[in-house]
Amino acid sequence: MFKKLFMNDNTLLVACDDAVAERSEGSNFFSLQNVGESWRNAKILQYDEELERLVFLITKKPKCLANHMQRIYYCFHKNLTDQLFAAIVDFLIVLNQQGQAISWRVVLGAKSKLSSEQFQKLKGYLKDHNIDANLLLGNQYSVFSKGLVGINKMIQPIEQEEQTNDPLIIALDHIQYSQLDEAKTVLEEAILAQPERQDLRLELCDLYKSTGDSNRFHQMLARLTRLGISLADDWNQLNNYFKGQINNG
Repeated sequence: MFKKLFMNDNTLLVACDDAVAERSEGSNFFSLQNVGESWRNAKILQYDEELERLVFLITKKPKCLANHMQRIYYCFHKNLTDQLFAAIVDFLIVLNQQGQAISWRVVLGAKSKLSSEQFQKLKGYLKDHNIDANLLLGNQYSVFSKGLVGINKMIQPIEQEEQTNDPLIIALDHIQYSQLDEAKTVLEEAILAQPERQDLRLELCDLYKSTGDSNRFHQMLARLTRLGISLADDWNQLNNYFKGQINNG
């Protein structure tokens, strides 16, 4: 399948033939395969929380080109200058001086929405082929820029985590393809098996709230309470939130 993403009406940002990428050894490092229903550029602009979701997915799967492209696309069309700069910085850091053609296309395509200083910084980085990618400075919205764990150190544990079928990664994959009930099931079973993992409980809590699933929330809350598992404030707040909906209904 041949996929294209345009920054504006006449600037092609990226095009990738997945079939060719799969046949070329090593060329599917940033594959667009398995993007599914999430690759709907017009629709992602409708959701205010889409950027937060994309950033979270990028921290879990830095090598997924589709998530980087959607994050850049979202920031560009929402006129979020600083967030756009951070998205491109993270994208370039992950590329680590590979993919010069697509790097230049992204930077030049985003020029109209970047400040002059931001554009010159990105342009200077791309011109210096000897510079360490981790020295590319971002801002408060950057995920991988200086001050955080270097990308080479970060990718390895993430890959190991995926290989062990981490339930959070599996649940996020379900969420990315709008398989929300499946994601809830994965998280619920994982929490019962690993109640010490607060990240699983917080993710499930957010999922209950975003879907308004009070019935399933209260069922899980009762199970956790019977097991004597202490919950984060988020769960107590969500419990009060659902109670308030009932009282106001």
